[in-house]
Amino acid sequence: MKKLFVVILSFHAPQALAACLKSIEAAEIPAGWQKEVLVINNNLKNRGFSAGCNLGIKQALGHGADAVLLLNQDAVVEKDFLGPLLANSSDIVGPVIKFKRCGKWVYDFGGKINWWLGRTTHLERPSVQEFKSSKIDYVSGCAMLIRRPVLEKIGLLDEAYFLYYEDVDYCLRARKAGFKISVELKSVIFHELSERKPLAQRWELAKSNLIFINRWILFWRRPIAWLYWFLISVKILLT
Repeated sequence: MKKLFVVILSFHAPQALAACLKSIEAAEIPAGWQKEVLVINNNLKNRGFSAGCNLGIKQALGHGADAVLLLNQDAVVEKDFLGPLLANSSDIVGPVIKFKRCGKWVYDFGGKINWWLGRTTHLERPSVQEFKSSKIDYVSGCAMLIRRPVLEKIGLLDEAYFLYYEDVDYCLRARKAGFKISVELKSVIFHELSERKPLAQRWELAKSNLIFINRWILFWRRPIAWLYWFLISVKILLT
């Protein structure tokens, strides 16, 4: 019997967490798999997303996990979302993430990286049917299934990223090590996405973006990326 561990990081959102847990409890698990849920309490000491998730991943691996699903506390999953995810042959796979923006449904299919500016772009469409399969650079850490061989070979999330870009970084490290990454179109979850991030989160976004640029953008492109980062960070922090 294979083991799937769902790791959920909890941080000051008890109602959202309760809804998430209720949905994951009701989620059907395919034959040959068993499901365990680990909730990591980040309320007393905010370790950051990467460090908090890493605590759960370590516990999952210690208990024999064959796969780990990182899941945001403000996500609600479809009852049948696990089957397609686990049937997907990719080493890292994410579901389609459904959310509302300005009252309209939007579907997120992972993202691409601008290798000149060091910025990410989510591939978004108004429906699943309108997405034409294409190569993606990463899947969102909002819901990311990671198989054990990936974790054993490249390790945990990089804790230098307190919040944001840790998922992008991890997917790039995995691909560099020869692993396959994809989004599973038959698996859908709902994410309660806020229209506007608090200032503290915007600051973490700017910091993590700079770390990403310095680690992944070619040195001769970095001056352009740094300039863009400065301009966009001022805009993000002031608006």
